[in-house]
Amino acid sequence: SYTSPNVFTKDVVIAPLSPTVFGGEVVSYSIAPALPFGLSFDTASGVISGTPSVISGSSTYTVTATNSGGSTSFGIVITVNDSAPSSLSYTSPNVFTKNVAITPLSPSVSGGAVVSYSIAPALPVGLSFDTASGVISGTPSVISGSSTYTVTATNSGGSTSFGIVVTVN
Repeated sequence: SYTSPNVFTKDVVIAPLSPTVFGGEVVSYSIAPALPFGLSFDTASGVISGTPSVISGSSTYTVTATNSGGSTSFGIVITVNDSAPSSLSYTSPNVFTKNVAITPLSPSVSGGAVVSYSIAPALPVGLSFDTASGVISGTPSVISGSSTYTVTATNSGGSTSFGIVVTVN
């Protein structure tokens, strides 16, 4: 057996995973299917180690320990998530004029690739928010006092948020 399930982060070295085996001495280990790229499997010790370099959904890898008396298997579950997005920011504060198109506001973000963006509360009427790109655009059609809108950028590794201040005069 191994510790399972395991959730790793892309490009972050893992603590080696060693098997626990009872019974006779193991002569060799095998694994199927192949581990996510960047992880290695030692066929002599059964140790899984390395630095995963690709994102991989939750999968079961069957490790088999063998000796002259037979074999035993264990299904170890491994997931590799992206590194969380970080350092999200926009130009802020923003003062717009009612009925005048704004220059679109694009986010700056570090870390892993963003899968989706969200915003709360909803922007003033006439402004739109693209959940794929995080871009704020449009023509505000109502006057709105200074308010903070929280944008969140998310991927499999986590999320990061930023409060963008918008006023419509």
